[in-house]
Amino acid sequence: MTTQDPEEGRAALERAYRRLRLPQPDATSFEMSLATAALGPLSAQRVRLTGWDSGGANDSTGLLRIGHLAHGRFLLRTDLAEITGGPAFLFPAGPYAARWESLGLKTLTVEAAVVENYARAVTGRADFRLRFTGHHPRTDAHTKYWQATAGQVVQHVLTDTVAAASPLLLDQGVRSLTTAVLQTFPSTFLDSSSDPGPPERAHPAALRRAVAFIDAHLAEPIGLPEIAAAAQMSPRGLHAAFRRHLDTTPLGYLRTARIDAAHRDLLAADPTSGTTVASVATRWGFGRPGPFLAAYRAQYGKAPAETLRR
Repeated sequence: MTTQDPEEGRAALERAYRRLRLPQPDATSFEMSLATAALGPLSAQRVRLTGWDSGGANDSTGLLRIGHLAHGRFLLRTDLAEITGGPAFLFPAGPYAARWESLGLKTLTVEAAVVENYARAVTGRADFRLRFTGHHPRTDAHTKYWQATAGQVVQHVLTDTVAAASPLLLDQGVRSLTTAVLQTFPSTFLDSSSDPGPPERAHPAALRRAVAFIDAHLAEPIGLPEIAAAAQMSPRGLHAAFRRHLDTTPLGYLRTARIDAAHRDLLAADPTSGTTVASVATRWGFGRPGPFLAAYRAQYGKAPAETLRR
């Protein structure tokens, strides 16, 4: 939406940002554009605001919100910290006050419980507690990693109506975003991950359980934690076992198996029925055509369209 009505803009912002409270606008040249999208535990917001340099209060309890300041100034304050907006920054985990000038801001929000549960599954520790110890990326490289991941999730999952209907794509989007958050910002997860623990011995039966689980659940939202649980190994140990014995990773095997499934669908499809390469790719969790085409060609030596038109 776009509006030049200050009161309409204030109401829209309070709807878009949960628990946000703003003062009455005092602006003579107010202009705002706002776009939002939400799916499952994810939501994205983009706001451009001119003519109203102000502030407000919010509470992000239960949410992880990451911001990207496109232009202007943005400052967050809590009782313990002062956070300056930048290319990527993590909002406080609880109540905070905000101030801004000539604001251009993008935010991506995920439920905090989703991120913590994923961290527990990856670490293999049911008692793990996730706490972020910094609000800015660890390095410039992590900033770029986060921006690339967030951009792909927004473009190819949240704002793509076809992809949004694919449970696999939503699941992969949540997993990739969660992984990016955990790897980008300083936290107890990174402290835990620095301790590899004793090495696990991979029994052939464990690998067989992992492979059988993947093959039986290709069309379901699964990832490394679920595969490791089925194999009765830790995620780190299973990853190492796949590398050592199968020269791939659990997720690499899953990706290859899903390309095989897409290949079978393309072979079985009636070209006159309206089936497209894109629809088959989306069904098996490939939201972007480029990576799917490249992976399919590498695996089968030809383009998927050639299989469909056979």
